[in-house]
Amino acid sequence: MGIDFRGLGLGSGTGGNDSGRKRWQLRELASHEHFDWPIIKRVLLAFRPYWLKAILVTLIIFITSIGSVIPAWLTQKIIDDGIQKGQMMTVIYLTCVIIAAAISTGLLGVWQNWLSNQIAQSVMADYRLSLFRNLQRQTVNFFASRQSGDLVSRIISDVTAIQNVITSTLVGFISNILTISVTILLMFQMNWRMSILALIVVPGFVIPTQKVGKFRQILQAEIQQWLSAMTVQLSEVLGVSGALLIRIFNREASEEKKFIVANDNLRDLQVRQGLIGRWLFMWLGMFSSIGPALLWGYGGWLVIHQEMRLGVIVAFTTLLTKLYGPLSQLAQIHVNVLSSIALFRRIYSVMDIEPEVQGGFKTISPNSVRGHLEFKNVSFSYQRDSQVQEGKMALHQINLTIEPGQTVALVGPSGAGKTTLLNMIPRFSDPISGQIFLDGIESRNLSLESLRSQMGLVPQDPFFFHDTVYNNLLLAKEKASQEDMEAACKAAQIHDTIVSLSQGYQTIVGERGYRLSGGERQRLAIARVLLQSPRIVLLDEATSALDTVVERKIQEALAFLLKGRTAIVIAHRLSTVLAADKIIVLDKGKIIASGKHQDLVQTNPLYKILYETQFSVPQDPSQR
Repeated sequence: MGIDFRGLGLGSGTGGNDSGRKRWQLRELASHEHFDWPIIKRVLLAFRPYWLKAILVTLIIFITSIGSVIPAWLTQKIIDDGIQKGQMMTVIYLTCVIIAAAISTGLLGVWQNWLSNQIAQSVMADYRLSLFRNLQRQTVNFFASRQSGDLVSRIISDVTAIQNVITSTLVGFISNILTISVTILLMFQMNWRMSILALIVVPGFVIPTQKVGKFRQILQAEIQQWLSAMTVQLSEVLGVSGALLIRIFNREASEEKKFIVANDNLRDLQVRQGLIGRWLFMWLGMFSSIGPALLWGYGGWLVIHQEMRLGVIVAFTTLLTKLYGPLSQLAQIHVNVLSSIALFRRIYSVMDIEPEVQGGFKTISPNSVRGHLEFKNVSFSYQRDSQVQEGKMALHQINLTIEPGQTVALVGPSGAGKTTLLNMIPRFSDPISGQIFLDGIESRNLSLESLRSQMGLVPQDPFFFHDTVYNNLLLAKEKASQEDMEAACKAAQIHDTIVSLSQGYQTIVGERGYRLSGGERQRLAIARVLLQSPRIVLLDEATSALDTVVERKIQEALAFLLKGRTAIVIAHRLSTVLAADKIIVLDKGKIIASGKHQDLVQTNPLYKILYETQFSVPQDPSQR
C-alpha cells in the first residue's frame, strides 16, 4: 500500500538532466535512514530550559483530550437514554454538559496555545542567538572564506523555515497521541468489534508518510540551498559597492539571468513540494472516508439485527474524527520532522564550528599597559593542516621586538606577509607555532576583550555602519560625550567637515560610509581610534592617491594619533617610512632586514627598490 511519487519530478527544473537528478536523489534516499536520531535528540534538548511550562502544557493537553471525546460519549446517551426513551430532561441536561465541556475545552486550548507558542518562540530565539553568538566568536579569516549572505541565510531563513516544526510538532505529537489513546479506550469500552473495524484502516495513514517524508527532506535541502544562493546574490548586488560595480561593467542583464535561474528553481521545487503534500492529503482524506463507510455498513447491520443500539454507531462515527484526524496530523508531523532534518543539519553545521582563536583568562589593566610587543619564532599559514610546507608559510620564524612608544614600519612587496603580521597582534589569527607577548604576557593567555581593548586599528579601507557619524564614533567609546567626540575629531582634522554636513554629527554616513570621501573616511577612522585612546595603534595606510591638502591633513592627524603610542604601520608613504623608529623589511613571509631608513637604502637592495618605486622616488639617471 503506497503512493507512486515517481512522476512528481524532483529535479530542480532548469539547467540539468532531470532524470539523472532523480536517480541521484533516489540513491540518496536509499543511503539515508529515516530519522537522524542524534539531531532529533538535540532538537528535543533545546526544549529543556522550558520543562516546567512543557509539563503544564502536557497536563492541559491531557485534560482537553478527554474533553474532546466527551461529546461523542454523551451523544450516545442523548440518543439511547434520552430521545429513544422520551426523556427530555435527560436530553437537556446532557446537551448543557456538552456545551460546558466545549467552552471549557476551548478556553483551555487558548491557554495551551499561548504557552506552546511561548516555548516554541523562545526555542527559535535561542537558535538565532546561538548562531549569532558563535559567528561572533569566529576569526576574520573565517568570514574572508565565506559569503556573508549565506551566513545571514542560516540565521534568518533557515531558523524561520523550522518555525512550523518547532511551534507545532512537539505539542502536536503529545496532543495527538493522548487524543488517540483516549479515543481508542472509549471505543473499546463501547464496542470492541466496531473498534477493531475502525482500526483496520490505520495502516493507510502510516505507510505513505515514510516515502513522502524522505522526498520532502531532499526537496527541503535543495530549497534552502537556492534560498541561500538568492540571499547571497541580493546582499551583494543591492549593496552600494556591488551596485556600483555592476553598473560600471554593465552586468545588470547577467545578474538578472542569475536571479531568474535561482527564482525559477525555487519556484519549481516549492511547486513539487506542494504537489507531494496534496497527494498525501488526498490519500489521507480517502481513508478518512473509508473508515466511516465501513462502520455505517457493519454498524447498520448490527442495529437492524438489534445487536447494537443506534446511539453507539452515531457515537462511533463521531469518535472517528477524533481518531483519524489526529492520525492524519501525526502523519503530517512525521513528514515535517523528516523534511526539517535538512534544515537542522544546516543550522548545526554553523553552530558547531569551533573558533580558531580562543580567549584566555588573564586580564590586564588599561592603565598598566606599556605597549611592549615581542614575536618569538612566529610562523603562520592559512592552511591549517598538521604538515605545512615551508613554501606555503605566510610568515616564517618571525622574531621581532617593539619597544613601548616606538613606531615600526612594515614594508615589502605585495604578499610579503605585512597584513598577516599586523592581524596577529590583536589575535585576528593565531600562529601555528611561536609566541607573541604583550608586556611579557603571552597574548594567548589574555582574554580577547582585554587584549583588543588596548589596540586601535585604522584599516586601509575603513568601514562604517549605515548610521550617524555620532553612533559610528560610539563604537570606540560607548559612553563618550559630545565634547570627547569633538576633541577627537578636531585632532583628526575632520571636525569642520562633520559640522558642515546637513545634520552635523547626526548625519547618516551611508553604507560603508559611502557618503564620505576616501580621505574623510580615513580621518574619521583616525578620530574613532583617538576616541578609544588605545596604547597600541595598528595602521594600514591607504594606497589611493590623495590630493596635497587631504594628505597633509591625514599626516597631521596621524602625527597626533601616533604620539606617545606604540605603533605598527604598514607603510605606503615615504613620510611614514622616514618618521619610523624602526623599519622592518618583509619578503616571502620572512624578515630580511630591519633598521633605519638611511642604513637600509645603503645595505638592502629590496628596500632600495621599494623606496624608489613604491614611494615614488625618482631614480638617479646614471643608475638606470
